[in-house]
Amino acid sequence: MIKRRITLKSCGIPKSIWARLFIFVALLEVFAIICIEGYVIKRTVDIYKNGTESQWGFGLQNDSNKMTITQESFIVYDVIFIVAQLFLVMLCWEAVAHKNTIQIIAATLFNVMCLVYSLIQYTTFYIRPSTSAGIFQKDNDMRILLITTMVVYSLCSVAFAMLSWELYQMFGWQTYKKLGANLSLRRAYKWHQILLTLLKLDIFFFISYSVQLATLVLRVSDPETWVQIGVVIPGSVVFLVLSFWALKVEKRRVMIVVIVCLGCSPAYFIYKLVRMNVGINKNDDPYLDTRKYLTFFIVVTLVLILVTVYVSIQCYRNFGIGLKEAIAGYDSRKAQLKANKALEDSSNPDHVPNSNNRYEYTDVNERFVLE
Repeated sequence: MIKRRITLKSCGIPKSIWARLFIFVALLEVFAIICIEGYVIKRTVDIYKNGTESQWGFGLQNDSNKMTITQESFIVYDVIFIVAQLFLVMLCWEAVAHKNTIQIIAATLFNVMCLVYSLIQYTTFYIRPSTSAGIFQKDNDMRILLITTMVVYSLCSVAFAMLSWELYQMFGWQTYKKLGANLSLRRAYKWHQILLTLLKLDIFFFISYSVQLATLVLRVSDPETWVQIGVVIPGSVVFLVLSFWALKVEKRRVMIVVIVCLGCSPAYFIYKLVRMNVGINKNDDPYLDTRKYLTFFIVVTLVLILVTVYVSIQCYRNFGIGLKEAIAGYDSRKAQLKANKALEDSSNPDHVPNSNNRYEYTDVNERFVLE
């Protein structure tokens, strides 16, 4: 059996210093944020450890028992930070491995949104503190941690922006050197890549919004809570996965259903936005500690959905022009190259591949590059 070393190239990372720096910054950021947010969670638990248990088993409740002030409100936000960083690493890795300039730009913008989210958190804690966040006012350690989080995101956002420009220049000419000289296929591929990236972002933001709504606003005794957890969240994931499939195989009827459903969903988010801010009883405000966070996620999700609908229509119009067949043709040629290399290695065990080997490939490679 031939043993292969696991290298950056075998994982799809190009030899370019800019590509590897892009991944390094993402990994450095995820390490820093996980360490910071992990300690923030510990501080939160320590502060709340003497409180009365909340509806979910931990946290504080006020005397009226109408409004729950819970530590999970803060822990959920910190967990979202951590999950967002893992999602960002996935975006960066996949974007660099596939030389996808659109997703590289999307990863940079996603990091900026994380910075905005950290600013909202700091505002909620120290500039305009909510009722429950007031307990952190005299905690200087927490203040330093939140400022450090914003600094990390700011520095990494600048680094991502600079590296994205270098990667765009490096990958840009390759991105459009595809599918021969057919301009219509190039345009179709551009919309295809944009929609794939948007669907990934849709999944993250909608699930994050739903988790916050179900765990922080809705009550355990409220049937809507379990509908949100048991039906809406998994159903949304299945729907968005179906969107990926419809795009890949160019199923017109399925894509029409996707476009119609996505087109109707803004009505729900507008309704929730109005409900959070209009006609709320100040003595029993379920959105007291979550309004800013949920508003941020609703606005971002709403914008993403509207853009996704527009891009989906563009992709639907491109069905049948030959993009699917071009993808299949590239995949078959890549499989043939892989088989040829495996045959060559088996016939010559001492053979060491080099950069001039015409059968050289990586398992994660740029799609559609016909060089």
